Amino acid sequence: MDHLPAAHPAPVDITLDLLYELLGIERHWEPILLLRNARIVRGHLPPLVLSVARTSGAAMGPGSLAELDRMQRRAATYRAIADELTRIPGTRVLKGPSLAARYPQGVLRPLGDLDVVVPDEPRLWQAASRVLAGRPVDGIDITVLRADGTRHTAIALHWPSEDPMIDPELKVEISTFAYPGDSGAVPLRAATPPEQVQADVLALAEERFQRPFTAKDMLDLAVVFSSPGLPPWADLARSADRFRLAPELLELCQAVSGLPALAHTVPRELTHALEERASAEQDRRRSVAVDAAPADRSAPVRERLDAGMPVHGMLLKRADTPRADAYAVTEDFSDGTLLRTPVGDFLLVDGEIVDPGQYESALAAVREAVR
Repeated sequence: MDHLPAAHPAPVDITLDLLYELLGIERHWEPILLLRNARIVRGHLPPLVLSVARTSGAAMGPGSLAELDRMQRRAATYRAIADELTRIPGTRVLKGPSLAARYPQGVLRPLGDLDVVVPDEPRLWQAASRVLAGRPVDGIDITVLRADGTRHTAIALHWPSEDPMIDPELKVEISTFAYPGDSGAVPLRAATPPEQVQADVLALAEERFQRPFTAKDMLDLAVVFSSPGLPPWADLARSADRFRLAPELLELCQAVSGLPALAHTVPRELTHALEERASAEQDRRRSVAVDAAPADRSAPVRERLDAGMPVHGMLLKRADTPRADAYAVTEDFSDGTLLRTPVGDFLLVDGEIVDPGQYESALAAVREAVR
């Protein structure tokens, strides 16, 4: 029966009652407590709470309505950027607008950053240049790593929100890979499944390598699983296995199943299919961990980069206009290694603290190079 599409349950009714359950708040407390809790837990949840409050007819004043309006403009900004970048051939936006489109009318999905995957480095700089040209970007972060002989790059572009005292900054993360893994037994996987919904679900599972799952992740999965147009559950389980994410997707499914209001969205046939695959994947990871030599995290940046370990870039000089070259180049100087890119020059570093002398030496090397 694997050829049949997944049968989806009734759509999730996202109400204040559901949010109280998700956030572990007793129902007799006023909505202000719900919003306060949403501000302190991870997941950019205030827009969700405010939008559900408005659709439910809760009393709202000008302050909360103004915040909700700002968040709607933030969502529109991300949609516009996604629409622009996906015109670049081979570019895909994960989660974000595609998940938001599955939420009920009037309910605003929590808004963090925008995750963009491009097929190669030239299109990464093309995408980054488009964001830089249209937004007041005031921060650029870069990570470089090597996998299967290929250099991969991730760039994060961020800028202040409308109200920086209340709202988080806007951020667009563009990378030449979809799923970074855990820098250990789970390798970087550059590609994505061809189906958007599978790519999104696996991106949700991949978050587990960075942090514990949150209420946002659980609600996202429940909304997706109760939406039309899903592939067969067996296909999703096979995809999770292929991309080394069966344990993480199983954990997220189990978390959703533990919530009474959302448990019906997770089909038993999917969790059953994931259990065997998750066990096999955990065995594989243990085997790889035993055989692998520990990474020398004290090695110089150049050695770390050649060994495939992630190396970060500290911006030294932003390009006035993007250069015509399509690839970044590394250059060694007396005190380290530079990354010269079409959007700026970076000092490659192995931590957040950089020796002031090395930083000044790097600036001097950049000035010398442009003479």
